[in-house]
Amino acid sequence: MREQDLLVFKYSEIKEQGGLSVRLTPSPALFSDVFERPGALKKLELDLAFSVGGDSILLEGKVRAELDLECSRCGDSLTRSFEDSFDEVYPDSLEYVDAREVIRETSALLAPIKVLCSESCKGRCPLCGANRNRVSCGCKLDIPGQFAALKGLELKKPEKPGK
Repeated sequence: MREQDLLVFKYSEIKEQGGLSVRLTPSPALFSDVFERPGALKKLELDLAFSVGGDSILLEGKVRAELDLECSRCGDSLTRSFEDSFDEVYPDSLEYVDAREVIRETSALLAPIKVLCSESCKGRCPLCGANRNRVSCGCKLDIPGQFAALKGLELKKPEKPGK
């Protein structure tokens, strides 16, 4: 482990100082593997506060990130900011406090599963692929409903037992 690593802190120094607070802006490239699309993480800011307990150190952190995302309906690119907090306890048996993994996990959970450019996004036309937020394509969608196949179905009534 390299001592000069930005997110690795020497346990004994934190303990001697009675704690440590830092604000960092690491390169987004450090955590780019967390996201499906390369370059999705545009900006990353960290606030880390180490508190010394009896036989452990508590790390309380906040991650703020700017992410490049795609709208789930129309596919347009958009940039959104997210933030989340975390805390982690490190026992005194460690020589170094490595905050990379807890930051990696917190960053990975920032991106929402479904992203919309707006609540009123009309998406893309399933026939021609035009972005319906920008143009009206004029395609006729004669798609039957999901239960259309059941329309003419006749069901036999079950016979009552004992008859």
